[in-house]
Amino acid sequence: MITLPAGYPTDLIAAFDMLKLRKRLGMDELKVLALVEAAGELFYQSMARTARTDEAKKLLTRTSQEERGHAHRILKALQILGGESLILPESKDNPLAQNVPGEIPLSGEFLSMLEKAEFDGDTHYQTWADSEPNAEIAKLLRQNGAEETRHGERAQQIKRLESFA
Repeated sequence: MITLPAGYPTDLIAAFDMLKLRKRLGMDELKVLALVEAAGELFYQSMARTARTDEAKKLLTRTSQEERGHAHRILKALQILGGESLILPESKDNPLAQNVPGEIPLSGEFLSMLEKAEFDGDTHYQTWADSEPNAEIAKLLRQNGAEETRHGERAQQIKRLESFA
């Protein structure tokens, strides 16, 4: 099971902020990124619980599933690099998911922040992919990045559906 490498904070945002400082991701950074993405699943589920419209709930739930998919792509990258098969912890055992609230209220301001964060996530994934010498890993990183942009677009759509736009 993946555990948080030494030196990384247990706060989801702080851990991702540390990753954003890296131009290239090694084994430890990929482990942290897998935990970040797995915690993202819980994060989006918490938002879905507070959405007022069924369509917004569906979009948030789909995004939560894709966040888990991102984590599984990172597991593939780790396997390519290290040859060992790793598994994600359950949400209750993910140190980066411990402070994710059970419900996250939606607001226009929050969704605008989320939109920007998702678009920025794509930029970081593309930077990491550009620095990755293994073409298969770079492809996995680019795929995650492209989906981050789609998540940002969904945040825009959710703002309209929830009448925050």
